[in-house]
Order: sequence, then C-alpha cells, then structure tokens
Amino acid sequence: MDEQLNYAPCGYFVLNAEWEIIEMNQTLKDALGLEKMPTYMQELLTVPSRIYFETYFLPAISIHKKVREMYLNFKLNNQTFPVLINVNERNGLYEGIIVQMRTRDEYENQLMMAKKNAERIQKETDIANEKLLALLQDVEEKQQQLKEMNEELQVLAARDELTGLFNRRTFRKDLAYAIEEARENGGPSISLIIFDIDYFKKVNDLYGHALGDSVLMELARKMESIIQPPDVVARIGGEEFAVILHETDMHEAVNKAEQLRKFIAESEWESIAITISVGIAHLQDGDTSNILFTRADDALYESKRNGRNQVTSR
Repeated sequence: MDEQLNYAPCGYFVLNAEWEIIEMNQTLKDALGLEKMPTYMQELLTVPSRIYFETYFLPAISIHKKVREMYLNFKLNNQTFPVLINVNERNGLYEGIIVQMRTRDEYENQLMMAKKNAERIQKETDIANEKLLALLQDVEEKQQQLKEMNEELQVLAARDELTGLFNRRTFRKDLAYAIEEARENGGPSISLIIFDIDYFKKVNDLYGHALGDSVLMELARKMESIIQPPDVVARIGGEEFAVILHETDMHEAVNKAEQLRKFIAESEWESIAITISVGIAHLQDGDTSNILFTRADDALYESKRNGRNQVTSR
C-alpha cells in the first residue's frame, strides 16, 4: 500500500471473499486504536452493528457488488465510533472506505432532542388548547348567564316588584311613544285611563298591609285578564294604576273605562272586594304626555269628589 493511501484522510480496507481483512490503512488503525490488523471486520463492530452487518451488509454486497452509505458503530475503548461505510467489489476483492460520523451522530442526537422537544411542546400545546377550550366554554356559559341576568334585570327594571305589572317609568316611556306613534299615523287615536282603589287606606288600616298587598296582586291579575295588547296596564303608584288604550275614540274609551270599573266592582275576590274610581282623557292636538296625564288625573279626582266608584272623562 503506497504511503499516500496509507495516510489518506479516511479509513481504507480490503476484504476477501471469506470476509477477512487483508488490508487496512494506517488512518483506520489510528482511528480505532489498533496495533495490529484484526482478522474479520465483525471483530471491530458493536454487537448491534455486527448483527446488522451480517444480516444486511453481507447479502447486499454479495448480490449488488456494492454498498452505499451504510451506518455502523465500531468499538473504541468501550465507546462507540459511528462511521459511514462504502464498499465496491473489484477482481474478487471488496474495497471499502470508512468515514467517521461523529458530526452526524451529534446531529442525529440533536434531531432526536429536537423531536422530543417538539413532542413535549405539542403535548403542552394540546394541554393548553384543552384548557383554552374549557376556558372558552366557561366564558360562553358565563356570557349566557350574564345575558340571562341582563334580560332578567331589564324585566325587573320595567316591572313593578309586587304586582308584576309595568312600573311608572315604563308607563311614562310607553305613553310618550304611543303619542308619537299616533301622530305619525295621522292623528290622535289613544286614550289614557287612570284609576285608584277606593278607600284603600282603610283596607290597610283594618286588615293590615299583607292583605292590602294581596288586594293589589289580585287586582293586577284581573287587569291582565281584560286588558290585552297593544293596550298597556301599569301600576304607577301605591294603589294607582294606568291603562293606555290604542286606536280608540273618546266614546269607545269611556265605554271601556266603564266596563273596567263594573268588572272590578262585580268580581268575586279571594282577598276582599273593592271598587275603583276612574278618570279618562283622550289625546288632543297639542297634548304632550304630561298634559294628557294631568287631564286624566284631574278626571280621576273629580270621580273621587263625586262619590267614587265612577268614571269621569276630560
């Protein structure tokens, strides 16, 4: 073997047909720390590489007469020495070169570490996504709860707590809207009824406020049974109520008010029988909601001055 090949920058060897090593350059001996050349290639390999060499290398070189970039591990001072091996058959002998692959080994270790890190990151990402989905679901549930609470608050804000009828604030807003709508449709067509319970203070004084509350709640249920949308009934004071009548002239409105008074006076009561005094006003040109309310309220007090349990219109 000439000196240039003997000290080439890669390992060089020659095998015979019995797979004995018949030549090995000094570069390979130095890399493997060998003082003398071994008989067989298998003697230099780790156990897993020896099995791989006998299982894959020998059949491949016998059939194809060459092997390209087979990755093997040699033994070196109780450590592994990773290499790439390339072999060609020539004149019944097998010439091969060996290139140390420490850089590749480190690169593969880095790839394995990167893979493990990627798997860890993916697992952490999956866990984070699960937590995020759970959090989003919780947020959606909270938003739904908040929506329901807001709707409930809107109802509570619009309704009288005791009777469940619309309260004074909602009544004022509905009255202003009804007046505006009536005028947009071509002229006045609404009427306003205001009534209160006759001698209600005596009911509270004689029977107590608990019975008085029962009367108010029972009256509210009776009102809801005979006042149908789009007409609106509301509790606007302690024992004072209001009804907005849509699409009615004054004559029709007075008839409805009288029907309401008569219904209350002749009803059967679970709590205690009562009567009501009623005032009614029909929308006129130039009326604001305050003017219409004042005229209906004045009519109510005229009914009370004239003996109660009657209807007065203005």
